[in-house]
Amino acid sequence: MKPETLRNTFLVIFVASSVVLFFTILGPRIGNVFSEINSSLAVGTQSPGDIPSTGTEEEPIPSLPSIKGDSITLFGSIIASATSLVGFITTTVITWRKEKREASLADVERKRLETELEKSRLELEKLKKGNKKREVKKKRK
Repeated sequence: MKPETLRNTFLVIFVASSVVLFFTILGPRIGNVFSEINSSLAVGTQSPGDIPSTGTEEEPIPSLPSIKGDSITLFGSIIASATSLVGFITTTVITWRKEKREASLADVERKRLETELEKSRLELEKLKKGNKKREVKKKRK
């Protein structure tokens, strides 16, 4: 599997587990905050002439998950997020090191090919000069 694919996979897992962690921890609290805001807005919108209804019962607040279940979910989310983060960092570091190695190897290979090309040019020039001298000697004879 390509390092880029692994990196992207770990990034997606990390982001997803972080979102799950966020909503697991703060989701019920955010819901309660919004319900309190809505209820306070509803109470504040009554005009002074309105007669409050008698015998109203407040809507029960949805019960939060049990502490044991919430702890297990929180613990699992933290482990998933930490694992994803470690995997993402590891993959990124490995990819950076590999890219540096490949770049240095490519540079060395390019320099080697340049020197071989230069040697070939010099040899070709020597052969051409040698052939010209032979031709001149043959013409003189």
